[in-house]
Amino acid sequence: MAYDFYGRLNQCAIYRLATECRAFKVVKRERKIKAIRLLGALACALLISVAGCGGSGGSGGGGTVALPVATAQTSSKAAAPAEAVMQPAEPSKDPILIEAKTSVGGSHEVERFKMRAAGMAPTPVQISLGALTVQAPTVQKSALAHVGLPTKIGVARPISDTASRPQVAALMGWTALLNGDKVSAMRFVSPDAKGVRLGLLIKSFPLGATVRFYADSAGKIYEISGQEILTTIQQNVDAGDSSDAAHTYWSPNMGGEAITVEIEVPPGAPTDAVQISVPSLSHVLADIRKLDSIAKVGEAGSCTMDVSCSSTYNELSKSVAMMDFVDSGDDYVCTGTLLNDRSSSGTPYFLSANHCISNQTVASTLYTLWFYKSASCNSTQVDPKLAAMVSGATLLYASADTDTSFMRLNSTPPAGTVYAGSSAFPLGYYDDVYGVSHPKGDLQKYTLGDYLGTGKCTGGTCASSSASDAQFLRVRWTQGATEGGSSGSGLFVKLNRKDYLVGQLFGGYGSCQTPLGNDYYGRFDKAYQAGLSQWLGATSGIVRVPIYRLYNRRAQSHFYTADPAERDNAIQHSLDYSYDGIAFYAYGAAGTASDTVFRFYDAHTGEHFYTINSAERDNIKATIPWLSFEGPSWYANIASGKQTSAMYRFFNTQNGTHFYTINATERDTILQRYPQYSFEGVGYYAWTGP
Repeated sequence: MAYDFYGRLNQCAIYRLATECRAFKVVKRERKIKAIRLLGALACALLISVAGCGGSGGSGGGGTVALPVATAQTSSKAAAPAEAVMQPAEPSKDPILIEAKTSVGGSHEVERFKMRAAGMAPTPVQISLGALTVQAPTVQKSALAHVGLPTKIGVARPISDTASRPQVAALMGWTALLNGDKVSAMRFVSPDAKGVRLGLLIKSFPLGATVRFYADSAGKIYEISGQEILTTIQQNVDAGDSSDAAHTYWSPNMGGEAITVEIEVPPGAPTDAVQISVPSLSHVLADIRKLDSIAKVGEAGSCTMDVSCSSTYNELSKSVAMMDFVDSGDDYVCTGTLLNDRSSSGTPYFLSANHCISNQTVASTLYTLWFYKSASCNSTQVDPKLAAMVSGATLLYASADTDTSFMRLNSTPPAGTVYAGSSAFPLGYYDDVYGVSHPKGDLQKYTLGDYLGTGKCTGGTCASSSASDAQFLRVRWTQGATEGGSSGSGLFVKLNRKDYLVGQLFGGYGSCQTPLGNDYYGRFDKAYQAGLSQWLGATSGIVRVPIYRLYNRRAQSHFYTADPAERDNAIQHSLDYSYDGIAFYAYGAAGTASDTVFRFYDAHTGEHFYTINSAERDNIKATIPWLSFEGPSWYANIASGKQTSAMYRFFNTQNGTHFYTINATERDTILQRYPQYSFEGVGYYAWTGP
């Protein structure tokens, strides 16, 4: 054991051994010669006997190992090669190791991809575009992971027939269904497209509206409530974007050259409240032939390494997702990594590159593919566990300095995914580094190589640089290569046989044709210090939970619950309820928010009433016997502050029920188009995110 100057047990000796002496560890590659291994062993033995560093280390139960600040590199480190002589990266102010966590439970999300019996779809209006005449992006094998550029796989196409709301209103013929609902559909064709993402420019939807997308040959439809679409748009607006792009909702890619959008409104809802236009679509070149399979298998270069061929990356691959997103109507792919936080809260934090997603409007278009890898080593068959998430993300932090895009996914990733670990400590020269990505949107591939020092990237050009002004890590691969589509993928190191992310891909000059070219990764330690620590480094505490909203089509009223089981029971056992998505967020236990929202059941209407006002609660209990008190539902705030948003309350004079919304745009729509709703002001204050 090693002791410090005062004779105390040096608890950081093991950490120092791992970080200061990793350049000499025994590795299996031939170029790590025997003499260096012997020198490393001697140096590390000497370090253990005499090293001392302040503070103490330990491992907590929340997936975190908090360690002391690393000292400067010592002479026991191997010298960098002549072309890369520079100072080591300076340590973060509050370095921390966050360990990985495996997702074990099923998702609490409502399934969006649904089956529908043949013949149930209405006859759609046909809108066909001409052949694509603009220059389409080429999809080449072994293309470089261009510095600071995502990979474009689809191009924007204007649609003149549906460019305005009056044009769409004239085309939409409404058909009455047996349940009293009305439905209308439009089919868009972009010849020779391998897939289509449709952009709906939304002004308003009526309460209870449902939107569906489907391809000609797809066995499933994608279904989402109009309320969820409006929530997405409100999130874009709240982030400061008032453009048409912020008010546009992009469909998922269902495959093929045609996509149909279907809109259904409940009985009594005015069809003229459906105010939309469809000014553009994205003509996608990625060959998506099925709802559950992207057939870009084999696009990556021949030197790339199939992740299924090495058990070393089994767990890491479960943290990696292929990203598909729309920016200015063009469709792109990148790679991102699911990250754990210090308290292992299960919050789906997601890291990628700023040059992929840099604003909330683009983050809202994101969908991710998980377990998108080969079924077996070098197989062209996709792993049957492949799962898609199409709900977008909330952008929390974006920085061009370190090319960081840090998001929170709007849905829980599928069971079996792994929340990756991360390290805010600097690297040492020739540390082994590795990564998993989706080059050219292909199945997952891995890379293995060396860390060569820090770098600086300006104007799309990168070069080695001293640590004082370096925001990037410089890497050279010895196995595999990154390519377009790998952008945003994580760079990892292994400590104590565990994977820790240390950066995300900006781009580079290495490929199958130029194997000695360097790649550059944004420094995670810099991003962590600059802002990510407020999310990833927070200590455990009570977290906010989603409050789900359902619409009762028969009673024309809403139901709110924090219980996923109660939500699912209502959806599965009653044809009256349709799912409206997450209405807002609140706390599931008292603490951070101590004001209780109480719930009553109305025996006359079969609906529920919610109040945060204890005086109102007591008055109802004393004077309205048919309102049965059901106790606390969740916890919010009576007063504003603490990053809360106003929860607006309405009274429906026709059926005696109440309606609540945190969405200011929806509030205004109700005020303008629904005279039966009496506005009662702010009920309380809650949150728009967890």
